[in-house]
Amino acid sequence: MALLQYIWSLKWSVAACGLAIFASFLSLGLLGYVLYYLAYPVVGLVYPPLTSWRGDTVWPLIIGAGIIWSLSFLVAGVVDHAIAARGAARGRRTAAYLAVLWAGAVAAWLFLLATNLPALRG
Repeated sequence: MALLQYIWSLKWSVAACGLAIFASFLSLGLLGYVLYYLAYPVVGLVYPPLTSWRGDTVWPLIIGAGIIWSLSFLVAGVVDHAIAARGAARGRRTAAYLAVLWAGAVAAWLFLLATNLPALRG
C-alpha cells in the first residue's frame, strides 16, 4: 500500500514520462533533435556534430533519444520527492528537477552514441 501511495505522489512525473514518449514519436524526432542541442556542450566534446552523421541509423537514434530521455522524468520525480521530504524550497526543487532532466538528455545521447556510433561511421 505504501508503494502505491509513493507512485501516486509521482503521478505528474509518470504522466510527463508517458507524454514525452508519445511526443518523441509524434514529433518524428524533433524532440530528440532539440535534446541533442541541449546536451551538445557535453556530447560535442566526445562525438562529432549531428550534421556530419550519415547512414540509416541517424533518424532512429534521434527518435530513440527522446524515448530514453523520457525516463528522466521518473528519476526527476523521485529526486523531487526526496528533496521535498527534507523541506527544500520550491525553487531548489525546480532547479533540481530541471538538472536531472538535462543530465538525462546527456545520458541518453551518450548511451545511444556509445552503442551505435560505429554504425554511423559506415
